[in-house]
Amino acid sequence: MFRTLFHKQLALHLGTLIISFIILGAVLSQVIRGFFMDQRLKLLDESVRILAEEVAYTYAYGTMDMVEYYNQAVILEKYLKATYLLLNADMSISAVSANFKLRIGAVVDAKELEPLKAGKSIITRGRLNGVYSEDQLIAGYPVMINGYMAGAVVIISSLAELNKTIWDMYKATGLCLSVAIVIGGMLIYIASGSIAKPLRQMNYTARLISGGDFEKRIDVKGVDEVAQLAQSLNNMADSLNHQEKNRREFIANISHDLRSPLTSMRGFIQAIMDGTVPSDRVNHYLEIVLDESERLSKLADDVVDLSQIQAQKVTLDLTTFDINDLIRTTAMIFERRIREKNQLLTLNFADETDFVKADRDKIARVLYNLLDNAVKFTLENGEMSVDTSVKDRKVWIMVRDTGIGISPEEQKKIFERFFKADASRGMDKRGNGLGLSIVREFVKAHGSSISLESAPGVGTSFTFPLDLASFNP
Repeated sequence: MFRTLFHKQLALHLGTLIISFIILGAVLSQVIRGFFMDQRLKLLDESVRILAEEVAYTYAYGTMDMVEYYNQAVILEKYLKATYLLLNADMSISAVSANFKLRIGAVVDAKELEPLKAGKSIITRGRLNGVYSEDQLIAGYPVMINGYMAGAVVIISSLAELNKTIWDMYKATGLCLSVAIVIGGMLIYIASGSIAKPLRQMNYTARLISGGDFEKRIDVKGVDEVAQLAQSLNNMADSLNHQEKNRREFIANISHDLRSPLTSMRGFIQAIMDGTVPSDRVNHYLEIVLDESERLSKLADDVVDLSQIQAQKVTLDLTTFDINDLIRTTAMIFERRIREKNQLLTLNFADETDFVKADRDKIARVLYNLLDNAVKFTLENGEMSVDTSVKDRKVWIMVRDTGIGISPEEQKKIFERFFKADASRGMDKRGNGLGLSIVREFVKAHGSSISLESAPGVGTSFTFPLDLASFNP
């Protein structure tokens, strides 16, 4: 029935408002009716008691001034819309308002007045044995002289007049509630629109983003939950846009990284097969082909690792091994590159052997990527080191270099996928911006984190811990 959130919100809040006001109106009507009825009964009871006491005083100490009672009857008739009766002991009328059906001397024979004969006051409803066609409010009080009932005072008030007063209050209350419903409905309409409008905009933007348009943004106003949701959607769009740019750059880099070594390898192999390469230069070109194949192998490994990380399928094969031996083995891979640049690599171990419990292959990748960067970004004649220390049942490994360093701004992004620092672009011909991202994810999979310290022109150090094995084989 209600197809949009706006109409659902509007119907829900308007329905709640109307039902609440209906219940409130019903309760108020009962309260108003009860209040006016109680007030009228109290007034009648008080008035009839005072008149009865005055009549009793007149009977006991002097003659009764009928003019005074007629004046009081006129006041009751005018201001209380009531009828005044002064009855004798036999229930015959001694004095009466002009609007009463029976006249002086007539006997009022009604069961409603029977308690007066026994000296009891009354406050009830009735028609006085057919004198009235509708129920009236009847208040009576006996006139007691020396313990005997000498007469009674009766006041009769029309319920129709009271109902008219109550109805007027109903109309006034209903008018106020109607105005409140109209104003409340307008406010609910505005409030529902203020919620639905940004949601419609977010839905439209989300559709554009799902279609590949990552440039669209939502105009965020306020600080409520809807505004926070809009801001989150904007942040998501920023992240997707950033990832999309990185993806395009990554694809371009991968394409270049694949094309360049393949073209080079094909050319050299073809030249060797054609015999155009002198025999004394064959080994040299084969070494180039080997380097390019290693470059392709590393690229393939990075892509596989990246796919596993993105699919959150990084699993660990935990074993106990000597981390010092793994560091030595990894360092030997870079021996030729270090010799070519006349660099110095120093290995400083805390102990002769330090056994850790970790995934050997993944830690080997971590060490390889860190040392690869160190060799790559350290200038000729520069120095590098790998240091270990033992603290809090962990082996702390630090890979340090005296290379070009990383600026504070780039340090915040250095572990992001596809990111390459500006200063490294001219030197990093072999990289694809995945190495440090893979390092962080592999260290994270071991329940640890890697820290970075760097200064441009001074050097860089990466430090991460591994759990110390509980025993040494």
